[in-house]
Amino acid sequence: MNKLFGFLVCLCLAVLYACDNTNKSEGYIIRGTAEGTEDGDTVFLCDMEGFFNFVPFDTAIVENGKFEFTGIAEEVKICYMIPTHNGTTEGLGFLDIPFENSQIDVQLFKQGSKKLSVYVDHGPDGPLWEDYQRLQKEWEAKQEAPWQIVLNNQGSPDEIAVAQHQLDSITAMMYEAERQFIVDHAGTGIADYLFAQYYQDPSKAPTHDLLLKAYSAKNPDGPHYRRIMKQIEVLKNAGAGGLFTDFTLPDTQGKPVSVMSMIAENQYTLVDFWASWCGPCRAEMPNVVAAYDKYHEKGFEVVGVSLDEDKKAWLAAIEKLQMPWPQLSDLKGWNCEGAVLYKIQSIPSNLLVDQQGKIVATNLREEALQDKLAELFN
Repeated sequence: MNKLFGFLVCLCLAVLYACDNTNKSEGYIIRGTAEGTEDGDTVFLCDMEGFFNFVPFDTAIVENGKFEFTGIAEEVKICYMIPTHNGTTEGLGFLDIPFENSQIDVQLFKQGSKKLSVYVDHGPDGPLWEDYQRLQKEWEAKQEAPWQIVLNNQGSPDEIAVAQHQLDSITAMMYEAERQFIVDHAGTGIADYLFAQYYQDPSKAPTHDLLLKAYSAKNPDGPHYRRIMKQIEVLKNAGAGGLFTDFTLPDTQGKPVSVMSMIAENQYTLVDFWASWCGPCRAEMPNVVAAYDKYHEKGFEVVGVSLDEDKKAWLAAIEKLQMPWPQLSDLKGWNCEGAVLYKIQSIPSNLLVDQQGKIVATNLREEALQDKLAELFN
């Protein structure tokens, strides 16, 4: 009987251990300490959008001097861990970490501390991220001398020209080394992330095709890669005569709505990218309202796609500008799914689409919008 009991205990422990390991492999557990924080303070996990614009996507509260994040990472990316004390980040350290489904232990130290903030990563992408950072630092060190000459305009015109030539040559080799690193590690989460970062960098546009060709030959299947490939396909068809690529966003009530489902119900639909904070968008809106009022009963619809982040501001603008048509937004600003898909880089911007999904015209504003609708409906 005792032997049977012992066997069952061991079996249960084995099952529990297996379940615990399964949970860890399926999600992330990020534990750590942050010097300068106290119990009750908040630590944020953030994406960086634009130039040092940190957008939180997860939070943890310091308890007994420690904090812990848990969840599921849908894709590998680099995120930023930012602690606060009494609601401010002043004097506190922060750290960029590879965000992946693994256990990560973190130690954050105050700014000016002799200790560096560090993480210990138990997943496969942490060491690769460190290797990539070392690679960049090596090339940045080689850039430093000619960069200082060019930046500070040191020396004669000929000396500055020579330094510029050296800088350009080193930069080209650095880009080549970065591309090779990404290609060599194709199939990993960090390479998938770095591929997207490289491909979306305008300064590297002349070499985008080199990376795309070499990386695609490895038959990758990461979420960042798939998103870029979908965007490339969409942009091929984004001009007049192309076919609209559908996307789904929440409406003002939070209900997911397919844009194509509304396009299919009307003769012509204006997919209008805008935001409450965009002055030119607000200035153009009376023209869109006039077009809607004149042609809606004839089969014209407008679908607003907002690049807002503040829901209250978004809803207030809809009411103030008297926009009666459907409005969609995931409240992600420039990272709005539809805006990223169509590579929207300025607003207002729009697509006029017929009932079959064919793009009839793009970026119609003022008289151009009225003239095009008069042509189609009269």
